[in-house]
Amino acid sequence: MPILDLRVVCLGTASAYLATLLNGSMFTHSEPGEISWHALVPAKAMHAAKSRLNRDELVAAFLTDTVTALIGSPRVGCVSVITSDRELEVLAKGLGAQTVLEPTPSGLLNALELGMYTIQPSMGTVIALGDLPCLTPADVNAFLESADLYDSSFLCDSEGTGSTMWARRPGSTALPHFGVRSRAAHRESGSVEIPGSPRAHRDVDTPTALWDAIRIGVGSATMRALGETAPILATISGLDPIKAVDESGHQRAYPDYTLIEILAPKIGQRVIIDPAKKQITVAQ
Repeated sequence: MPILDLRVVCLGTASAYLATLLNGSMFTHSEPGEISWHALVPAKAMHAAKSRLNRDELVAAFLTDTVTALIGSPRVGCVSVITSDRELEVLAKGLGAQTVLEPTPSGLLNALELGMYTIQPSMGTVIALGDLPCLTPADVNAFLESADLYDSSFLCDSEGTGSTMWARRPGSTALPHFGVRSRAAHRESGSVEIPGSPRAHRDVDTPTALWDAIRIGVGSATMRALGETAPILATISGLDPIKAVDESGHQRAYPDYTLIEILAPKIGQRVIIDPAKKQITVAQ
């Protein structure tokens, strides 16, 4: 039986944790011969996460949809959320996940190292970033079916420079390389890039990315959090006051909206309109 590292607070009920130590998972339902996977989801404290979106309820909603997709996959035997945020800790436990509590925020790779202490040697490791609101159990299944075949593997993000998911088989010593230009770093480390659906590639940390996620299809928690305030992709059609035409062809004026990083708006310019903050930003 593995020794519990006292730096790690792996929560859930005591009986559930004991079951994890003895059986290797909390809700394993993979077929005989298949790898059972332990998913790690790093989650920054809400006040520090997604500063370009500036909405705590979206951070919580993204995490909810990500964890729900992982728990819904028959290939995932356990999900652990790594965070220093007590509110997100409570949220994760309510969803049925375990949590690994960081005493203080220590950066993404340090958080993942902490989480990896909790994984049984017989289980594979899969890491999913906590900002994948479009992710579904089917996307997780598809990734893990391919990940079964390689020592380590990953999915790139929609922009083609970062990564959204990474996995390693039991017994592998491969390490994740999330961060700036992680797609190149994962390739250089020997991880195999696996193609996925647009849902699995779409992480969200800008208004433009959020609009794209809405276009692809977000989970129920994110949809509830957005309500009537979902950002709109539009084209500037008038300047005094600012007018814009959305993707449905509807035009309206935005006289009381603030322009963000738009010094000289132009007719035909693509923008993101954020009703929640009454701001207009450049569509990147």
